Amino acid sequence: MPLDFLYHKIKNTLKKIDMRLERAKYGYIDKLPKNINYFEGGLYDAIYESSCKWPHNIAIEYFESQITYKELIKKINKVSASLKAIGAEKGDRITICMPNTPESVYALYAVNEIGAVANMVHPLSSEKEIEDYLNQSESKIMFCVDIAYPKVEAIIKNTNIEKIIVVSPTRSMNLVVRLVYKLTKGRKNHIKKGQYVMTWDQLLSKANKFIGNPHARVNPEDDAIIMYSGGTTGKPKGIILSNLNFNAQALGAKYLVPELFKTEHSFMAFLPNFHAFGFGCCIHMPLYFGARTFLIPQFNPKKFKQYITRYKVNILVGVPTVFDYLTKIKFKKDDLKNVKYVVSGGDMISMASKEKINDFLKKHGSKAIIENGYGLTEASGGFIFSPRNVAKDPDAIGYPLPDNEVIIMDLNTKKEALLGEDGEILVRGLSVMKEYLNKPKETEEAFITIGNKKFLRTGDVGYIDERGVVHFRTRIKRIIISNGYNIYPANIEDVTMKSKLIKNCAVVGLEDKLRGEKVVVFAELEENAPERNARKELATIYRKYLAKYEIPREIHFLDELPKTKLGKVDFKALKEL
Repeated sequence: MPLDFLYHKIKNTLKKIDMRLERAKYGYIDKLPKNINYFEGGLYDAIYESSCKWPHNIAIEYFESQITYKELIKKINKVSASLKAIGAEKGDRITICMPNTPESVYALYAVNEIGAVANMVHPLSSEKEIEDYLNQSESKIMFCVDIAYPKVEAIIKNTNIEKIIVVSPTRSMNLVVRLVYKLTKGRKNHIKKGQYVMTWDQLLSKANKFIGNPHARVNPEDDAIIMYSGGTTGKPKGIILSNLNFNAQALGAKYLVPELFKTEHSFMAFLPNFHAFGFGCCIHMPLYFGARTFLIPQFNPKKFKQYITRYKVNILVGVPTVFDYLTKIKFKKDDLKNVKYVVSGGDMISMASKEKINDFLKKHGSKAIIENGYGLTEASGGFIFSPRNVAKDPDAIGYPLPDNEVIIMDLNTKKEALLGEDGEILVRGLSVMKEYLNKPKETEEAFITIGNKKFLRTGDVGYIDERGVVHFRTRIKRIIISNGYNIYPANIEDVTMKSKLIKNCAVVGLEDKLRGEKVVVFAELEENAPERNARKELATIYRKYLAKYEIPREIHFLDELPKTKLGKVDFKALKEL
């Protein structure tokens, strides 16, 4: 047995023993087995096992195309052999700059199969951002969607890239869709053929030139994926996540919310693969359990109804803005009957919005209610989920996944807070990242030691109740300090949404010479709602539900709140308005 494998085995066993001692803190943990045997292998190995159990189940659906688990593994194996044929090696970092398409899934798992690391990049990133991500990861091979290629071409000379595989998102679609795409978007992309540029089919033609088995043996704690996040400084950093991070997340979710993971379920994957929540919960989890994932390369609100009804989607995992949009679509009475579970993450959702969405689901035939997921890229995208029995609790985000410990740190004393007291949410365990790429100082600053235990700082404020349920208050950065009082924007947003004239809102703190900061509300009005009436109603609501120091000093109405690339409210942009 190789020494490195033995080392990782012993280290992982000690970690399990340590985390097991923490389980007794929370009531729901009593229902878990004393020993959870996590998958000992890579991401590819996990879905290969799925293909052995459910070879004829549909793994991926992409519009009119369906790929079984058996076919999925064959396609991944061919990409793996092709990568080896063009010089890819174990430990290489290979960039994938693609939306949710079958080819992006094949590429990601093929990279994992050969023991390389998938460097995930948003195709809408700027030229400079793409250049930075390529250089941070020291990638020599890149998968690139055709619409992003012009940006890559402009900066390629400043990187170490030797091979670019350019892929159209329509490759796995039918002929008619391909032609439409080529006439509208594809024709605008002039791909210069050269020694370092090849198409997907040209890559696959290399497979026969590789002699041997492309599969590499990997340890659970080996690097698997690099994803990028603003972290605590706002400057994008590469976050290194392991095979164990995502495999443990999948199995842990099975124990915490078992009703979601059945082989007959269909997930809709419109959260992108370069987003930890999107890959972990919408792609890897369903594939881990033999379910089906319907890939959406670009979310189109106008086709949302068609996606849900035509493809009989059972599980919707998304951000609050998507579910808010759902309520504006005209569905027939039973159009949502196949929707069994709805999980919201990536941003907080107010109780008023929850109730609105839950009522809408019920009126259109679904028994689902909004259930929360909470996490951050540094913790594999999702490490807290709310089982149905706590989903309706105000600001509750749920329980941590098994073998993850969550504590609350008092913001002043830097010690563990008491139950019910607010503080920063800290986490340690199987979900936590390995490190920031090439940034040891930032990695060190991301963690804090309390009671001889090392915890990841989330930058979020919350508390834990007597049941062990974690509740979210706000981002530390979003706390508004006015006249010495700590004000939580999420609370004011929740109160603002009590008005039936308000469609959406966001609260920020702006500089104020008298108070330090003042509370400012930005809101979208419901259709045809008079601004004057809305102001009058909000004044009444604020007086009833808020302390005097919490009442907003300004209210601004916008046609639409600014959003980030991932569909979250852009608070930075609001402060600059």
